[in-house]
Amino acid sequence: MVSRIGREIELSPVEMGSRLGRNVKINMASGSPDPSTIPVDEIGRAYEEVLADLGPRSLFYPGAGGQQELIEEVNKYLPAIGLRSKDPIVITSGAQHAIELLSKYFLENGTVVVENPTFVETFSAFKLRASVTIPVTVDGKGISTDELELVTKIVKPDLVYVIPDCHNPAGVNLNEERRKILVELAEERDFYVIEDDPYRPIAGCVPAPLKNYDRSGRVIHVSSFSKILAPGLRIGFVVAPPEIAEKLSLMEQLDFSTSTLNQYVVSRLLRSGFILSRTKILPEHYRKKMKVLVDSLTDAGISEFNQPSCGFFLLLDLKRDAHRVLEEAVRQGLAFVPAKDFFLRGGETMARLSITVPNEEQIKAGVEILKRVIRG
Repeated sequence: MVSRIGREIELSPVEMGSRLGRNVKINMASGSPDPSTIPVDEIGRAYEEVLADLGPRSLFYPGAGGQQELIEEVNKYLPAIGLRSKDPIVITSGAQHAIELLSKYFLENGTVVVENPTFVETFSAFKLRASVTIPVTVDGKGISTDELELVTKIVKPDLVYVIPDCHNPAGVNLNEERRKILVELAEERDFYVIEDDPYRPIAGCVPAPLKNYDRSGRVIHVSSFSKILAPGLRIGFVVAPPEIAEKLSLMEQLDFSTSTLNQYVVSRLLRSGFILSRTKILPEHYRKKMKVLVDSLTDAGISEFNQPSCGFFLLLDLKRDAHRVLEEAVRQGLAFVPAKDFFLRGGETMARLSITVPNEEQIKAGVEILKRVIRG
C-alpha cells in the first residue's frame, strides 16, 4: 500500500514556476536570491580554506544537531539581526528541513493553523501530517490576530505557523502589536508558534522577532542562510526550547542530511564577518528592485496588491484566472507563479511576482507583458 503522503504529494506551483522560468526570457517565478548577489568567489575561497585547514575531517559524517563550531558562530550572529534568546540552536539542511522535522515532532493527526495565504511548500509538510488545517487571513499588517483569537476559542491548535517578515507570498510584515498579541495567545491558550523567518537578514528595518517576546517557551524560530548567502548550501537552523531542540537533534539521526563541509564553510563566512556585512547592503538592493516593480505596475494601471514591505515577492490580484493568464504570458516570454495553492480559501485570481532573477529593465518589460495579457 502507498502511504498517505505518497498518495497526496503533488508538484508545487513554485516548482512548476521554476521549470517554466528556465524557458522564458523574463523569469518572475523564482524564489531563489538574485543570482548577481550570490558571492561565488567568497564561497569558493571558503571551501578551499576549509579543505586545506581541516582535510578529511571536513568530510566526515555531520553528526546530529550540527557542528559545534557553526552553532557557536550562529549564536554570535543572532543578536546582530535582532534575535535575543538563550534557547539552544539546532543546525538543519535549510529551513525546509527544519519545518519537516518540526511537523514530524508535533503532528500526528493534529491541528495546525496557517496564514491565508501561506508558503505552499512549507504548508505541504504540515498538511500531509495534520488531520485539520485552519486558515487565518493575512492583510497588510500580517496575520489577523482578531481572527486567530476567535479560531483558538473554538479549536486548540498544536501549531500556528507564520512568516512574520517579508511574507512569502504576500510581501508584508507582521506589525509589532500583532506580534505581541500572537505570543500572548500562544501562552494563554497553550499552543506553539513556528516563526519562519529566513528573510530577516535581507529585510532591513523590521520589528523584533516573535521569539524576543516569548516568556514561556512557546515560540520556535526557524531561519536559514539561503537568502543572505546561497540556497544551494542548504544550511538552516532552529532556535527552540531545550526539550524540543534535543528531540530535533535526535530526529536528525534519521537522515544526517546537513553537509559537514557546508557547515564549516558557513561557519567560516560568519566568523570573518562576511555574512553580517551583507545585511547592510542586500536590503537596499531588493528594496530598489521592488520599487521598480511597484512603480511599473502602478504606471500600468495595475493596482490590486498590498504594498510589499521587503523581500522578494509581490502578491497581485489579476482579476482573472491566474493559470489562464500564465499560459498566455509564457507564450509572450514571462513566467510567474499562480498563487491559488498558497491559499486554503480563495486565491484563484492571485499571482506571485518575484523580483530576484530579472534585472530592472526585465521587470519593466515583464509588467508590460502582464498588462497586455490582462487587458487582452
